[in-house]
Amino acid sequence: MNPFVRQFLIIGAVGVIVFSVAQLVARNIYVTASIELAVVSATNDSLRSTQQTLVSRIAGLEAPGRLCELGTGLGLTPLPLESFVLMEVSE
Repeated sequence: MNPFVRQFLIIGAVGVIVFSVAQLVARNIYVTASIELAVVSATNDSLRSTQQTLVSRIAGLEAPGRLCELGTGLGLTPLPLESFVLMEVSE
């Protein structure tokens, strides 16, 4: 076999092997990134659900009816109208 042909075939084989290894590495990176994305997405969904629950809980705790009920239970009453002073500001 001609040495030039043999050298050409060896270079071609090495090129194919390098290309195959590069494809395997790229595929591995892609699969790893996909798995990490799935984990992050699941965590994100869980945190959004927790946030929604906490926002609902805050809304319930800050409800005017509930606050009025708690104030009445603590003996709090609105200030009498005489406690307020109307001031006029002139420039």
